[in-house]
Amino acid sequence: MEKLKVLGLAFLLLMGGGLAQTLVEATAVAALASSLDPAVRLPSGTYKARSPEPLLQRFPEAKGYALEAFVAKGIASRLHAAFVQQVLTAFAAVGYFVEGQEEKVVDGEVRTKYLLRDSLGRPALLVVVRKGEELVYGFGKRK
Repeated sequence: MEKLKVLGLAFLLLMGGGLAQTLVEATAVAALASSLDPAVRLPSGTYKARSPEPLLQRFPEAKGYALEAFVAKGIASRLHAAFVQQVLTAFAAVGYFVEGQEEKVVDGEVRTKYLLRDSLGRPALLVVVRKGEELVYGFGKRK
């Protein structure tokens, strides 16, 4: 019986450590719209990230943008390509169009950068990091 308790405790500790190594931590608040542009409606399954810092570490060029970060959770996080397409469609619906795209794989993470322009020609940025079932993305307007 004592061995079972020890094994159970070890399992919980290992699970806690695994969960702490996610790309970013999300708040409990579902994000319905971007605070940088409230007209952008985000797909369901999107949660506000606590900090954009992990994205800024992966995309140093994003430091010139006011960046907000989001996390896809649940089924949305498992449907990477469809989810990203929904995000891009939401941005296009309010006038942010893709001008360029760069993608690279680093340490098992797929990092994609979309260069956007709004309807007035101002630059914006959408960055996406996918690893396993995790999907994190950030949106920023030029500072």
